[in-house]
Amino acid sequence: MRKKEDIFELPEREVDILYVLWNANRPLLASEIAEAQDDLKLATVHTTLKRMLKKGLIEVVDFAKSGNVFGRCYRPTIELKDFELKRFSNDFKKKQCRDITASNLVAALLDDADSDSVLEELNDLEEMIKMQRERIMKRG
Repeated sequence: MRKKEDIFELPEREVDILYVLWNANRPLLASEIAEAQDDLKLATVHTTLKRMLKKGLIEVVDFAKSGNVFGRCYRPTIELKDFELKRFSNDFKKKQCRDITASNLVAALLDDADSDSVLEELNDLEEMIKMQRERIMKRG
């Protein structure tokens, strides 16, 4: 199994399959995944799913009839939001420009938003900052 931080540096094919599963909002058979991705052959999907199972990215949650046989139904083990936030965070930490801080990034993201959205985000950020301070104080 890969190191935890490497889970967010996946081959494109694995990320594509994760997105197919997330977008379906239900467990899918390998054949359904192949149908959703025009450029994927069923054999490729099976091979990729096998690797993804070993990595713990997906799990088998059910069996369903697929033609004349029963097939496994797969779903992701991580939520889309969590995956993308971790992946973004890992990418952000790797950047060479040390002048870009989390606060600079937040300011840039809020720059183009409308006032109501910015106020709502600022309220959420204030709550997160409060919770982080409390966690730090408990540790220290």
